[in-house]
Amino acid sequence: MKYGLRKGLTLGIVLFIILGSGIGAKAQSVISKCKRDKLKTAVETYFGALESHNPSSLSLSETVKFTENGKEMDVEKGFGETAGKALLKRSVFDEMKCSSHTQAVIEEAGRPIIYGVRLKLDGDKISEIETFVAREKEFAFNAKGLLDTKDQDWESILPLEQRSSRLAMIAAADDYFNMFVVRPKVQVPFASPCDRWENGTLTTVKTSNVSVIPGKPEHDCSPKGLKTLRHRPRRFLVDVRTGVVVAYVLFSSAVPDFHMFKMRNGKIELIQAVIGANNSTMGWLEESVCIQ
Repeated sequence: MKYGLRKGLTLGIVLFIILGSGIGAKAQSVISKCKRDKLKTAVETYFGALESHNPSSLSLSETVKFTENGKEMDVEKGFGETAGKALLKRSVFDEMKCSSHTQAVIEEAGRPIIYGVRLKLDGDKISEIETFVAREKEFAFNAKGLLDTKDQDWESILPLEQRSSRLAMIAAADDYFNMFVVRPKVQVPFASPCDRWENGTLTTVKTSNVSVIPGKPEHDCSPKGLKTLRHRPRRFLVDVRTGVVVAYVLFSSAVPDFHMFKMRNGKIELIQAVIGANNSTMGWLEESVCIQ
């Protein structure tokens, strides 16, 4: 069964219904179209090829599509020509969509670069590779700050009673971007505390370089009050087992971006965002949401 992101009811209301009915606390079992180990192997193979600059070692479909910060190009081009050793790597797996997502810090010319990649499998072959690369000139770039989060747990399997349903997780991530207004019409279930890192910079704690939203306490992930342009198109990758949902958006209609949301007991505890170089497109179409 497929549902559009807005069909009569807002996802905020749908989320309320789901969580209120207890489905969030007793998430349905994961429907798997790809074995988790198969997705993990694809990720390890991909990063090996990236470090060795050897894309020919990858099993690619004949119609594979590859983008870097929204720009479509040949698989052997872009960051793959200069990438080195991975210094940090955290991956999540959407077994329903046969897709993985990895956030990483990778060496390039002796300094750390922030990286993200979504892989989609079609049978035993990679059919989609979507990458994000953030270097020093990108927004709030702080690779060391991201490395300092190495102990955050994004990969452990949650107990069943702490998981949310697939639709509830998508709803929370989708409505997060609808809160970038003075008076949002939706609510998002943030934990207290909740913290967010953007390109490695912690943006929910006031520092000499970063100020939290005026009037908002620290450790509050709500973007309420930040008036920005629409963040479209939106796509989602969901790992129900680990409680992570990844949203892919063209932030402010200007920069390819992904946000990773860590959820436990129906609430968002952590957010990791990576914002790449400016582009007018993500290079991928918005999609309907399958919750079957």
